[in-house]
Amino acid sequence: MLYPILATIFFASALIFIKLTAAKISPILANVIFLASAVIVQLSALLYAKLKGINLFATPQGIKISLVGGIFIGFYTIFLFLTFSKFEAIKATPFIYIGAISLVIIFGALFLKEPLNYFKIIGLLLSFAGLFLLFKT
Repeated sequence: MLYPILATIFFASALIFIKLTAAKISPILANVIFLASAVIVQLSALLYAKLKGINLFATPQGIKISLVGGIFIGFYTIFLFLTFSKFEAIKATPFIYIGAISLVIIFGALFLKEPLNYFKIIGLLLSFAGLFLLFKT
């Protein structure tokens, strides 16, 4: 449970720093700086894993999927910076992530054959109701 907690903390922190940069630097330039910093962290983690002797396996398919995923991350961060430069983080963040969660649930059910039950559907509907209330004010 530690990993999801840490991921949440670092993710929220990144969003806060993205919003803080919105009025102080071009969103595209800020994105490049953020991603360059992220590469340094990732390369450090890779070096640590290598020094620890952790098996870093890869398949050609895994590499291709990772490259495509990286392209989507690149576009995502560009549009995230642009969004935060124009909209309040308190509204933009839930909109983006509830929308993304909805798309992932649909994709998971249709293509990955992951189970979709009434609780997930009700959860999505409640999320959309929350978005409606958030944007109503």
